[in-house]
Amino acid sequence: MKAAITPFTQHLLELFYRAVSDPDAEVQSNAAFAVGMLVESSEQDLSPQYLPLLGALRPLFNVNPDASSARLNARDNASGAVARFILKNTSAVPLDQVIPVLLSALPLQNDFLENRPIFQAIFHLFRTNAQSLHPYIGNLLPIFAHVLDPSATDQISADIRGELIELIRALAAEDPGKVQAAGLSAFA
Repeated sequence: MKAAITPFTQHLLELFYRAVSDPDAEVQSNAAFAVGMLVESSEQDLSPQYLPLLGALRPLFNVNPDASSARLNARDNASGAVARFILKNTSAVPLDQVIPVLLSALPLQNDFLENRPIFQAIFHLFRTNAQSLHPYIGNLLPIFAHVLDPSATDQISADIRGELIELIRALAAEDPGKVQAAGLSAFA
């Protein structure tokens, strides 16, 4: 529906708030995805809702490594939703609080389609607010190595891969030792 969803924004937002805290992980997963898509697609400015939405999504990031597929999917979808918030209105997101939580959920384990908004948000932040990510370069490089691993399942599209390699080259120009230590010299 894209922007055609706008007239229904408030009604859907109320529904998604309830669904994010549903006890069923599948419902939580779908709600997290839906919240992200609503923020991305609605022409209504939802940035005043970011803090309450981030609070509602926060419990979805607390997942044990041996959690069910549905719980892992809920975390991946919550990560994608947060990335969409960043892309839609970066200044409305408390980056100092959100970035560590988002990075703790990476690399994604279940829903690799959410890598697209996540990496787009990372690229966006490097272009517009690089200082917000510089303290986390040590966390980001292993994530980059994971998604670029040629022996692993494809987790990112060719265009994301290309932009990621460009970013790694830029980071290697700043600190070649860190890039090499992360096993990314082949991309530098």
